[in-house]
Amino acid sequence: MFTKKIQNLQGLRGVAVLLVVFMHMLHIETKYALFDYVVPELILIGAFGVDLFFLISGFVMISVTRSAFQSKKAIHKFLYHRVTRIYPLYWFYSIIILCVYLIQPSLVNSSQGNQVNILASFLLLPQNLLPLVNVGWTLIYEMYFYFVFAVLLFLPKNYLLPGLIGWGGVILIGNINLSGSDNSFIGTYFNPLTLEFIGGCMMGKLYFSRSIKGNANAVALMALVIWVVGYYFFQEISGNETPSGWMRVLVFGFPAALALYAALLYEKNHGAVMPSWICKVGDASYSVYLSHVLVLSVVGRFWSLFAVEGYWDNILMLLIMLIAVLSYGQVSYQYIERAMLNKTRGFEKYIFPSKDGSSESFLGKKLEKSG
Repeated sequence: MFTKKIQNLQGLRGVAVLLVVFMHMLHIETKYALFDYVVPELILIGAFGVDLFFLISGFVMISVTRSAFQSKKAIHKFLYHRVTRIYPLYWFYSIIILCVYLIQPSLVNSSQGNQVNILASFLLLPQNLLPLVNVGWTLIYEMYFYFVFAVLLFLPKNYLLPGLIGWGGVILIGNINLSGSDNSFIGTYFNPLTLEFIGGCMMGKLYFSRSIKGNANAVALMALVIWVVGYYFFQEISGNETPSGWMRVLVFGFPAALALYAALLYEKNHGAVMPSWICKVGDASYSVYLSHVLVLSVVGRFWSLFAVEGYWDNILMLLIMLIAVLSYGQVSYQYIERAMLNKTRGFEKYIFPSKDGSSESFLGKKLEKSG
């Protein structure tokens, strides 16, 4: 009963990370190509992938903690799994970029005057600068989500929904009253993006209470229309590339929630799952996400040595970029990410021994499968 892995979650992860990759490919093409740009500016809509990740994270937290309520040991294991899932691979790529920064500072965080807060970057603390791994800003939110969610697990299971609603209320009140603050902690903890994680949790509650109903095609179409049309009008009115704050929740967060709901409906009611190749991309999405800017930058610099005018040159190099990103992402997932995950899971028998001396791994297995 709901023990089967939800394949469409992995598929959505694949879609989310590809959208982010395509968005950054535009920046690389603009930086290194000799005009004749191929990637349209509309691909900036790919920032939506981050919002999709936040929704999925909320859903997964409900999925993997259904038996963890008011169990101190289970909650501690939950936090251990989240910390060891996020930090080791993130540190691996942070160290690589730190080495680049120490050798050639001009290559890192150029959009912010090459400034880096190294300690805050490694600890994933809120800051007013981008971390060494610039996409790591989203992980700052993820860790905040996990720690607050862990506190909610101390409540009785029936109180989780009121707890989530209360958390959302605190975000609303805090954002309204403290929106002018320059404090990075306040800016993170009261950011409306938190509502996307909470929305994913709500989706999980619906799904596992068997209350998920509707026409999957209609919901998917609605998500697509709101996403594309909403982003078009946002750009026309504001002139900005990417929405932020409440506008982002409306333009990206709401259609992301509908996309997640549609994917769940397709699999639950129709047995329809996304193609295996996109699910494999989803399996490796964390490795792809952390490494893709680095890979794109390396290929882009190589491209600049041989770039010529013309569309075919751009098309060829963009294809090479995409293949390089996905290929390296799979290598990273298979040989770095999984090795790190297996090593940290191996420590469980010492940190969380059961009465018979073995490790209680049920929650760990669920977390590993769900990502």
